[in-house]
Amino acid sequence: MADTITRIGRYEISRQLVDTALASVYDAFDPVERKPVAIRVPRATHHGTGELSLGLRHPGLMTVLSYEQSHGESFAVLEPFQGTPLDSHIQDRKMEPAEVLGLLRQLASVLDYAHAHGSIHGSLHPSSILLNDRHEIKVLDLGASEIAGRNASAEQLLRAVHFLSPECIRDQPMDGRSDQFSLAVLAHRMLTGELPFAGKPLGTMFRIAYQGLERDAIRELPAAAQRVFQRSLAKRPAERYATCVEMVETLESALLRKAPAATRLADAAQFVPARPAASAPAPAGRRWVSREAIKYFGVTFIVCALILAGVFYLLLPKAPPRIPAIPIAPVPPVASQPAAQTAAPPEPSAAEAAPTPAPKSHAKKKAEPEMELKPAEPKIIRQ
Repeated sequence: MADTITRIGRYEISRQLVDTALASVYDAFDPVERKPVAIRVPRATHHGTGELSLGLRHPGLMTVLSYEQSHGESFAVLEPFQGTPLDSHIQDRKMEPAEVLGLLRQLASVLDYAHAHGSIHGSLHPSSILLNDRHEIKVLDLGASEIAGRNASAEQLLRAVHFLSPECIRDQPMDGRSDQFSLAVLAHRMLTGELPFAGKPLGTMFRIAYQGLERDAIRELPAAAQRVFQRSLAKRPAERYATCVEMVETLESALLRKAPAATRLADAAQFVPARPAASAPAPAGRRWVSREAIKYFGVTFIVCALILAGVFYLLLPKAPPRIPAIPIAPVPPVASQPAAQTAAPPEPSAAEAAPTPAPKSHAKKKAEPEMELKPAEPKIIRQ
């Protein structure tokens, strides 16, 4: 139905109060009984789900007064309430622990009351919670089994997906501990300003179903509060707290430094299943780690090992290229000589040592006798 409608059945519509992926809620007036009411129009037609919350009475619950039809579409008539959706108040900001605990106590009381009467919410998120000026809350969509209706926008689906429990995503039986998971996601967002499992819808659903909780956002919280989130956001419902009130009380003790109350593991026998489940044999012993977690950590370990091996291979020093040796002829030793001695001239070669033949004369000369030279006798000159 469009936002501009002015009448549903006999009820006069004044304004749209809430628009979620499950339903639209309007402020209306009943002209027959002359009183204000609220009209909830689901986005998908479902049968037998609204009767779960019919007749429940709690201060924090939007009480269902009746179910009616108009033009073949079913809608619920609720008690009136003046308030606005909770997501318009938190706005991805950190809230004071005292304010957060006040809201969580109200929500835990409503959810445990519904669980005790065989009804669960299954899709608790800020858009399905109304808050008035006196910080009083009202929970919508209690007992609706559908996760998302037709004509829901991508933004509406994204707001709902972040708060779904792992068993809801895996299409497994849900109980009150599924609402506890959604309540812990809401507490995480209000205390830290961030969602524990953020991202696009498909990535968010995978992280909720298989990946563990990252502690970066809750690192500023006390260690005891971090353990509360680790337990309440566990993948297996059996590892969570028995009730929502117990979870909130333990978180309050951790944040306000109070003495913690005794806690116990949830017993599946006390919960009424939201949908029929096939009978499964009881486990022989408690499994501390799920198979999905083992698979995830195994794959993560292998990938990290391969990455580290590649990094070490790149960082190791490389050996220089091997150059083949070139043979070098030995040099004969040179005899040492005194420094003052002049180096001997090089010996003439065989060609140079041969005597040079004398040139031939054209005419033969006769041999002349050798003359004996005698000293001259002194001569005496007389005057």
